[in-house]
Amino acid sequence: MALSILYHDDNKLKRVNTIDDLPKDAPFIWFDFEGANEEESELFKQHFDINGLTIEDVIHSNSRPKYKNYNAYEYLVFQKFERDTYEAETINVLLKDNVFITYHDEDIEATDEIDALAKELEEEAPSNLTPKVAAMMLLDKIVDFYTETVESIEEKVLSFEKRHSTDKKQHYIMDDIFDLRAKLIRIKGIIVPMSELVDELERDQHMIETEHDHHYIHHIQDHMIKQKNIINNSQELTDEIRNNYESYNNYRMNRVMQMLTLVSTVFLPLTLIAGIYGMNFEYMPELKWKYGYFTVLIVMALLLVVSMVYFKKKKWY
Repeated sequence: MALSILYHDDNKLKRVNTIDDLPKDAPFIWFDFEGANEEESELFKQHFDINGLTIEDVIHSNSRPKYKNYNAYEYLVFQKFERDTYEAETINVLLKDNVFITYHDEDIEATDEIDALAKELEEEAPSNLTPKVAAMMLLDKIVDFYTETVESIEEKVLSFEKRHSTDKKQHYIMDDIFDLRAKLIRIKGIIVPMSELVDELERDQHMIETEHDHHYIHHIQDHMIKQKNIINNSQELTDEIRNNYESYNNYRMNRVMQMLTLVSTVFLPLTLIAGIYGMNFEYMPELKWKYGYFTVLIVMALLLVVSMVYFKKKKWY
């Protein structure tokens, strides 16, 4: 477990080691819990006066993105996804008076955005910094990460589309396409609920109070709309690539089957002739005819030519 404590002083955040080191008149305090145990649970209950059920949600659950206003405090759940597996990672946020609390598991990539926000605020913090503003800033950084990842996947999909259009015989492209589709589904499963959360925050008059708040949340909404459009377009494009690949494979298979059928049809009468003269009857006059062998070969060649000409006129090949 790791606990970071920061407070607002002289237009930037400063760190302290314990709660006792905090100035009593600090206008903004940030507690960042990385992992938690029973000791932290007691800290929630005693120092912050947070409801026990909320504490259970924070520590033990991995719930979908949500926003709850409990009058005495507000509870938000943000989700980010891991870069390689695209599995969901949860950041719990509590807002109470002048206190901003973040809780997340240890060793997850979601700490990147939290660390980036802390570093930014340690260098320079806005004069109007409040827990709500900090929550919006953290949400903005998470959404920026979405944009970066989604645009990267879009570039991969477009590159696959170009490669597929130039060389449809590259079978491995389909493996990559199915892998990308799986990633898109995982990402969509996180971004869509997060977008719903942003929409809910935009409508909440308690969370969004000032004109600046409205501009900020609309900025985040615009990014999420763009991300959802990219995901939907990428899914449609992967569907088109898959359908085109399957159609091309079916076409090739039909061509192969057509050629095999033609070969079988051409050799059927030749096989019949060979079968007749391969019978072991004692009396077959043609067998003793001087020109019988050459005559049969000529007949077989004529049948072959006639068959090919006929198939050509029918445009069967």
